[in-house]
Amino acid sequence: KISQIGKPLGEYVDRKIYRGVLTGLNEAFVIDSETKESLIDENPESAEIIKPFLAGRDIKRYHNLYTDKYLIFAKRGIAINRYQAILKHLEGFRIQLTPKPKDWKGNIWKGRKQGSYKWYEIQDAIDYFQEFEKPKIILPDIALSMQATYDTGNHYSVNTTYIIPVDDKYLLGILNSSLVNYYFSKISSSIRGGYLRFIRQYLETIPIAESSENKEKLVLYVNMML
Repeated sequence: KISQIGKPLGEYVDRKIYRGVLTGLNEAFVIDSETKESLIDENPESAEIIKPFLAGRDIKRYHNLYTDKYLIFAKRGIAINRYQAILKHLEGFRIQLTPKPKDWKGNIWKGRKQGSYKWYEIQDAIDYFQEFEKPKIILPDIALSMQATYDTGNHYSVNTTYIIPVDDKYLLGILNSSLVNYYFSKISSSIRGGYLRFIRQYLETIPIAESSENKEKLVLYVNMML
């Protein structure tokens, strides 16, 4: 009965459900506040590509988001010579950052996996990166129950999270509802400890009722919770 009412989430948000950022080496690309300030002091242009960064554990149901971690978002095609302080920082990890050559024959490779990215670039293309800088719903991909919240802080997030770049608090209320948690427990695979997998293949099937006489009440409730 639940699945027959409403529009599947994937259709409701026009397939705009995106995974967080896979860097290939968080040790190099994820920095603390002190390192951020140091890089900007040395080279003010560094601020252009340093983004507030969330881990999955930072995201809780209706939680006000806070992080003291930052992402060096060196996307594909970046003009890295513009950011000399960041280049120097990444040089300290060059061996671990270097992608494995196609013709590599050895047993142990100390760098990242094979790919078309440069050694100083984020591993995944993340062509949808602009979506992180919009109002959005954000959630971790493993949890005991749905842990979605609302973000207007332009946070980027780790690859164990998903974002839905819509300014829709009604949708947030539906996703965090006990009804959706019940539905999800019936369709999602689970792992040790009863944790559910909130990944795209399951998320996009969640039915969203497009009209509801209680919509305004739900939005009011969500605003009170945030």
